[in-house]
Amino acid sequence: MAEGRASDSGDRHATPAEAESEAQRLLEGLLAAVDEELPVAIYTHDQPDPDSIASAYALQHLLTRRLEVDSIIAFGGTIGRATNRAMVELLGIRMHPISTVRFDEYGTHCMIDTQPETGNHSIPDDLPIAIAIDHHPTRPDTRQATFTDVRTEFGATSTMMFYYLKGAGLDLPTKLATALLIGIKSDTRGLEREASEADLYAYLEIFPRADLTLMARIESPRIPQRYFEAFHEALEVSALYDGVVVADMGVVENPDMVAEMADFFIPLDGADYALVMGRNKGRLYLSLRTRSDEHDAGATIARVVGETGTAGGHGKMAGAQINLDEAGSDVGDVLRRRFLVELGKDPDTKPQTLIRK
Repeated sequence: MAEGRASDSGDRHATPAEAESEAQRLLEGLLAAVDEELPVAIYTHDQPDPDSIASAYALQHLLTRRLEVDSIIAFGGTIGRATNRAMVELLGIRMHPISTVRFDEYGTHCMIDTQPETGNHSIPDDLPIAIAIDHHPTRPDTRQATFTDVRTEFGATSTMMFYYLKGAGLDLPTKLATALLIGIKSDTRGLEREASEADLYAYLEIFPRADLTLMARIESPRIPQRYFEAFHEALEVSALYDGVVVADMGVVENPDMVAEMADFFIPLDGADYALVMGRNKGRLYLSLRTRSDEHDAGATIARVVGETGTAGGHGKMAGAQINLDEAGSDVGDVLRRRFLVELGKDPDTKPQTLIRK
C-alpha cells in the first residue's frame, strides 16, 4: 500500500501551518522509499517548465543532503522555451535526456510535477515508481507508488518541495532558492493564479535567499529570431469566438511554443479562454488557459480530447497530447468544434481575426 497522501481538495487552499505539518509528517516516508544502495532517477514531465525543473532540483538536493545518494534529473522532449533554457544554464542544473538513461542502473525512480497516466512524460509504463509528488489531480496508477504526495491545494509543486526542505531543517542554497522562486512565480503567474496561503508564505520566505539579479536574467533571456516568427504565425491564424481565442499553429519547432502562445493570448481584453494547438514529431499538442471560474481547464480539455489522447491540468491551465497517427487529418477542426460546444458556443459562427489586415 502506498504511503503518503493523495487528495483532490477542490477549491481548498493550503495554509502554511498545514503545509509545514504535513511535510514533517510525510518526510520520513519519502526518505524510506529510497534505495540508498543505488543512484536515484528523478523524472520531470516532457518539455519541463520552471516548476518541474525547480521541484526536481529541490528533491535532488533533499536526497543528497539527507541520504547522501547520487541522483540525476531526466526529461523527455526538449527544453525549448528561452526562459526555461536560461534557467537550466544559468543555475547550473544538470538535466539528462531520458533517451540516455539506463533505467536498470537506478534503484529508485521518482516522478515530480507529473504522474503515471498523464501522457505528458516519456517514462516506460512498466517502470516501478517509488516516489510521486505533484499538485495536479490524482491519477489512479499513482497510488501504486511506494510513496505518494499529490495535493491540489498548492499552486506549485515547488511550494511542496520548499516545505519538505524546511521540514528537513535544510538551508536553501542561493541557486536552489532562485529556482524555487521562479517555479512558484511561473506556475501561479506571479501568485495571481490558484495561489494558496502556503504558496505566498513560501514565496516570501524564499525571496530574500534568491539571487534577484540572476532571476531577472533568466526571466528576460535573449530570444532568437525564430521565436518572433512563431509569434507572427500564431497571430496570423488566431481567431476570436465570443470571448474564446483559438489558434492552430500547424507545425511548431518545439511544443513549448504552444503553451507559451496560450499564455500570451489569455490576457486579451474580452477573452476568457485561450486554446492553442501545434504539431511536433507526430503529436498534436494542446494548451488551454482560462480566466473564468465557470469551467475547470483540466476537466474541460479532458472532455474535449476524450479517448483520442491524454490530458491533464487544473483550474486555470491544462494541456493535452494526441498521437497524429491515430487521429484524422481534420483533428484540429474537430477539437476546435468540440471545445466551442463544450463552452456553449456555436462552432459555426464566423470568428473575428485578431490582426486587422
